[in-house]
Amino acid sequence: MESKQNTHSNKGSIALSWNALEFEEKERHPDWLWTVGLVFALAATVAFFYSNLFFGIFLLIAGTVVIIYSFQKPKLLLIEIAEKGLFIDEEEIPFDRIVQFWLDETDKPDKLLLRVKGSFIPVLSLPLHRVSAEQVRASLAPHTKEKFLRESRSIKLFDRIGF
Repeated sequence: MESKQNTHSNKGSIALSWNALEFEEKERHPDWLWTVGLVFALAATVAFFYSNLFFGIFLLIAGTVVIIYSFQKPKLLLIEIAEKGLFIDEEEIPFDRIVQFWLDETDKPDKLLLRVKGSFIPVLSLPLHRVSAEQVRASLAPHTKEKFLRESRSIKLFDRIGF
């Protein structure tokens, strides 16, 4: 547990903080890269065959970007629950924007799921590292309600196929 009682002018006192990786790093076999490249190349070929030039170019660019991003290393994030809201690095999510939270304790590591209104990503998933679900629940319960949430099925699917 890395509980802090520090006071920052823009955050207030910090009840709980931990570090987590931006995403789970995966070792990708070279066959995975060849498969992704081949799928995008074949899809672009079909698009070109049907005279859809712009979609074919889009698929080639998208395939290249997916392969490039597969080599990215995850960034270490500092997650803090403070008086004024939840902070992910220096990005503030005020408690009035957090509609509900859920602690998913079915997978390892445990995850904090947040439904945030007005966000591009409506359900945030934050892994818990060196803090317990009970500590996070105690820190968030006074500010927002705990209600069942689950990760999107598309996220589970993309995890399963290696993204």
